[in-house]
Amino acid sequence: MRRNSTYHRTLAPYIFFVVAILYESLASMTLFMSPLLGVGFYYIVQHINEERRYRDFILIFIYALYVEIDRGMIPLSFLFFTLIFYKFLFRSFKEYVHCQNCLVILYVSVGYLGYFLFNLFLDYIFNIPLAHFSSDYFIYILTDILFILVLL
Repeated sequence: MRRNSTYHRTLAPYIFFVVAILYESLASMTLFMSPLLGVGFYYIVQHINEERRYRDFILIFIYALYVEIDRGMIPLSFLFFTLIFYKFLFRSFKEYVHCQNCLVILYVSVGYLGYFLFNLFLDYIFNIPLAHFSSDYFIYILTDILFILVLL
């Protein structure tokens, strides 16, 4: 009797989602653990034109919403920043940069720095105390870049 591996492919995103939620719970307690938003941003940008990945995108956005609420950011700003990035900047990056490792560095860096600037803009619009930029963002960028280059 042959076993069907489609069940494993169906369950894998949900298992990764649960592990990511547990990871974020630990990462919120320590300062040097990345929230993995750069990894999610890179995954979405790389696979945005594939219709079979929409379930993964929804799970990433739910995870990002959890991170935003947990870390005191504006909810759904990751979703809006990703859509704005895709609409205005994605094609130019894909067209002019041909090195895959360079794209990893570029997407993760733009993901974190652009997300911070977008949150800063929303903080200003909604008259919320402005977020402070710290060296933690550089640690998060390096951690996510290494994570993507080694594991993906």
